[in-house]
Amino acid sequence: MKNKASNEHQISKVLKDYNSGKSGLELFDKYGLYGATIYELKEKYKDVAMDILAVLVNLNEENNRLKTMYADLCVQHCNLKELLKENF
Repeated sequence: MKNKASNEHQISKVLKDYNSGKSGLELFDKYGLYGATIYELKEKYKDVAMDILAVLVNLNEENNRLKTMYADLCVQHCNLKELLKENF
């Protein structure tokens, strides 16, 4: 999990290992995560079941994709407005 994009399977593995009593150094060696990141994941997903976690992560990925699409459309809209201003 060296990159920021992580799926529910990786998060669940990290949390299972953490809850089983592995140390922060072992988790860092295995996943490349610092203790603060593991703590944040634990706090964020502490009351979430694994099936709900999968849905949540998928929704977050779709939300990020839609935000990118919206930003692209906004840029295109502004460019078209500028083009129309120049022609009239």
